[in-house]
Amino acid sequence: MESIENIVSTQEMDESEDSVDSEQEESNDEKMEEDSVIIPNNKKQDIAQKEPSSQKQKMIKDPEPIPLLSRPNAANQFRDYYMSQITKAFGEDLDRIRKDQNLDSNRLEILIDSLESGIGIFSDVEKELALLSHNNK
Repeated sequence: MESIENIVSTQEMDESEDSVDSEQEESNDEKMEEDSVIIPNNKKQDIAQKEPSSQKQKMIKDPEPIPLLSRPNAANQFRDYYMSQITKAFGEDLDRIRKDQNLDSNRLEILIDSLESGIGIFSDVEKELALLSHNNK
């Protein structure tokens, strides 16, 4: 009897070891599937073709745009645009100043110079954008 019990217990142990081994293999297979991405062969060729080759790659540079303010009369155009916007925005106030009896040519020049000094707060980019938007209207 002992020999039959030993045989049965040995078989049970072998079966339990086999089940543990198969569970570990399944677990390993699942981990490999999670870690690796399978790429079909035709996609591998597409990816290889899309990779830049140092021999084939050439840099094409866009021509440098000419800044608007470097063109002739651009500064005067911006000054005229700026002054027209100022007179539109503060027209009533400027009319009151013009009607003032104390306004002489010296004070008028100071007023104009003061208004023009506001031009200096704008960057070249802002000036270019203002002229472009004004010219596109």
